Amino acid sequence: MHRSGTSFTASLLQKAGLNIGENLLRASLGNELGHFENEDFLVFHKKNLAHHNLNPDGWSLNTVQSLDGTQKEELTSIIKKNESSQWGWKDPRTTLFLNVYKELLPNAFFLFVYRKPWEVVDSLFRRSTDDDFYTQPTSAPDNWHFYNQLILDFFKQNADRSILVDIENVMQQSNTVIELLNTKFGFNFHASPDSTFDSAKFNNNRNKNRRQQFFYENAFPDSIQLYKTLQENSDMPPLEDYISSNENINCLIDWWRDAAEIQETRNELNSKGIPFTKLPSTLTENELLKAEIDWIINSKWWKIRGWLKK
Repeated sequence: MHRSGTSFTASLLQKAGLNIGENLLRASLGNELGHFENEDFLVFHKKNLAHHNLNPDGWSLNTVQSLDGTQKEELTSIIKKNESSQWGWKDPRTTLFLNVYKELLPNAFFLFVYRKPWEVVDSLFRRSTDDDFYTQPTSAPDNWHFYNQLILDFFKQNADRSILVDIENVMQQSNTVIELLNTKFGFNFHASPDSTFDSAKFNNNRNKNRRQQFFYENAFPDSIQLYKTLQENSDMPPLEDYISSNENINCLIDWWRDAAEIQETRNELNSKGIPFTKLPSTLTENELLKAEIDWIINSKWWKIRGWLKK
């Protein structure tokens, strides 16, 4: 799934000795360190999703089950161009083509990483590059659930050729993940002295995200259960068991009330030509509150609230 740490995982494996291709997508907003996506596969996926009247960015609740003769020939050519002794590719859209690759590459292995649903949705909202989430923000959690259900189902049906791990394990126990790949799949990857993980690029602070988690627990309980099932089936023990947000509805009421008040203040200041974000902060507590509420309003969590009330 997008925004689940797949770029970090691909960069880690590339350093460990996996050939992920030479024609890689350049860095961009939200992936300043690089996407580590082979454009040969990326372009093929986007083109064929569009051919099936699906969103080329992969925001879809449908999969591509099969290819016609021309499409299969094109993909076979891409595979032959890129294959080597230890090779692979990363593109979250691959999840929508799993049955295609299972048939076309009967000896392929699959590494699946998953991430907390509210963190993925939060990351998608903060990136603000996907128009679909602006017009219909609930499609973000819907896509998290769809993608990860596909992953879980495929993993269970193909456990001998698949590995499922929490992105937290990949970040904090990267060399253990590499050892698991070597042991289970017979690769010859080498441990990396530098995992390249930059905590500043990955927003997974539990205390900071507790409100989003509480929102998710109440608005999307099925996805919370799916996340727990992913943890139960993971090839590596999760670093921590699922911990409830331990919040109550008052936290959301306060959250929304504060945001509404701040929005009124912002509108008034903007009408006077004073940018809200330029206001000086004299107290650390006020500065943190302002930053958090400012994010709430600009993100689409606020919009999800409106959709759920309809």
